[in-house]
Amino acid sequence: MKEANLILDVNEKPPVLKWIILALQHVFAMFGATILVPILVNSAAGQTVLTIPVALVTSGIGTLIYILCTKGKSPVYLGSSFAFITPLALGAIKAGVGGAMVGTMLVGIIYVIVAIIISFFGKDWIKKLLPPIVIGPMIMIIGLSLASNAVSEIGISSDITAIDYKGVIVALFTFLVTAVVMLKGKGFFRIIPFLIGITSGYILAVILGIVDFTPVLEATFFSLPNFVLPFISYTPTLAAALTVAPIALVTMAEHIGDHTALSTIIGKDLLKEPGLNRTLLGDGVATFIAGILGGPANTTYGENTSVVGMTKIASVWVIGLAAIFAIMLGFLGKFTAIVSTIPNAVLGGVSLLLYGFIAVNGLKVLIENKVDFTKSRNVIIASSMLVLGLGGAVINVSTVAVSGMSLAAIIGILLNLFLPNEKDNDNIVENTEEKEEENKNTEKTDNLVVLNHPLVEHKLSILRDKKTGTKEFRELVGEIGMFLCYEAMSDAKLEDVKIETPIKKIDAKRLDEDKYAFLPILRAGTGMLDGLIKVIPNAKIGHIGMYRNEETLEPVRYFFKVPSDIKEREVLVLDPMLATGGSGCDAIAQLKSEGVKNIKFLCLIAAPEGVERMQKEHPDVKIYTAALDEKLNENGYIVPGLGDAGDRIFGTK
Repeated sequence: MKEANLILDVNEKPPVLKWIILALQHVFAMFGATILVPILVNSAAGQTVLTIPVALVTSGIGTLIYILCTKGKSPVYLGSSFAFITPLALGAIKAGVGGAMVGTMLVGIIYVIVAIIISFFGKDWIKKLLPPIVIGPMIMIIGLSLASNAVSEIGISSDITAIDYKGVIVALFTFLVTAVVMLKGKGFFRIIPFLIGITSGYILAVILGIVDFTPVLEATFFSLPNFVLPFISYTPTLAAALTVAPIALVTMAEHIGDHTALSTIIGKDLLKEPGLNRTLLGDGVATFIAGILGGPANTTYGENTSVVGMTKIASVWVIGLAAIFAIMLGFLGKFTAIVSTIPNAVLGGVSLLLYGFIAVNGLKVLIENKVDFTKSRNVIIASSMLVLGLGGAVINVSTVAVSGMSLAAIIGILLNLFLPNEKDNDNIVENTEEKEEENKNTEKTDNLVVLNHPLVEHKLSILRDKKTGTKEFRELVGEIGMFLCYEAMSDAKLEDVKIETPIKKIDAKRLDEDKYAFLPILRAGTGMLDGLIKVIPNAKIGHIGMYRNEETLEPVRYFFKVPSDIKEREVLVLDPMLATGGSGCDAIAQLKSEGVKNIKFLCLIAAPEGVERMQKEHPDVKIYTAALDEKLNENGYIVPGLGDAGDRIFGTK
């Protein structure tokens, strides 16, 4: 989970000037996308549904609500969601602005309900409800459903008789600038390609004389955003509820993905602490409030996550100040008037890339999850969703309409739940979702493998229990060692042999056990040996003796004995605890000095600090562990840990 060291952690507050500069970076990162949503919704609906000032204000308020709901433990910025552009436009066409806003409020309520369910039943059911075969086509529909709008804004649609060449030039220029920044941009510029594209296209549009500045001249410097309030601006209606609300099922998957990505950057699992229930609650309440005020549904912003990754500043103080700045921008009348003068050609140039970009992300979901389209079941689900979502399908139930992508989402979920799984001739072929369930046995990164198996968790819970006696503790260490060895040998190369069963002669595969060596770090590492020897009984065994200096926490080596041909073998280093990483790194360094090329490190539990150190000093060594714990305490012990492994194995305390 740990990536690079952060300059400022989640709860740290930077100096004032740096605080302001960092907050402005987040404002710029979210600004382009946030202002685009109301512009594009209005364009698709053919009427004013959202306003830029309200979108900015609700974005800032939503982020502050999220910070409050997550107890200031998650540095996430919430902005306007692209996923709701088409649903909000259709909702407004169906039932006016009030219909769109009621749909947005229902999205927030759905988030809150799911958050409550997760609090009681966990989050695994979400993956079963929303697998990649449903999420991928849904994202594709979101992107492609507005393709015709982008073409119209550029001015090259089939219903246009006279082409405005100035507009086409501006659109093409905007598209090219945005594309070049996405490809060649460095640092912060690469995070804000749409903002740069819009700004560049706007400047060219001004030069070509196609910008009308009348709204700017008429606007005041400060103005109250035009909030759209229920029972004041409109009478709430459920007529368009099912046009908007079902998209919440798709954006929840986006929510989980963004928080997973941010967790990797900051080295803390946000889905565990503050927890998915709290992050969804924050997103849901923020979206509900946005709907009440007349703003678009909120979503976690990947652009702002990228800023955290780039700056290594994960402070919620910075995110909170950015939210306040966004609220202030919403009250600057001249500023928002300038934004309202952006020509359609500029928007068309950006949208040409943006809508396709969204659609391709849906395709990426299918590719990255290896969805198998040789399976008829997957073809049925995806094709049904795409045709319904892009074909303009509508089902009217009394005064409530289910249409387009909302209908596609519902049908996709139902088909996935009720279509039978396919079987091949051997009746053992599983669908993609079943394979994902199977792969939950391990959580893998490039050089870290964390076992995630019910039996391992069961045995580990007994191992951690301070009431567990020496005999049972020793046996459990060996048993978990077997599981670790099993996983570490998943890439083992087998040799062809011929054998004779009681029935016939066959070709078979066998492991050359003599190519392996086990190296326990004394003394606790020997406790894992029994389990590994049961798996590979002919492996050679070496020993390395170390103890930890209690003041410096660094390892002190006093013994090293290995097979004479150690450099020819694959070596599995054994140590129950990867705490600071000192002993493990020192042992590996010693092995490398002996010429060993192929090394793996096996431990029962690991601390993020030890994993980070080993990955930094020995990036070529893969770590296998039964659990990745929270942290090291001030004394260098793993929390929650299991105590001193050596003492518990040998009963010396």
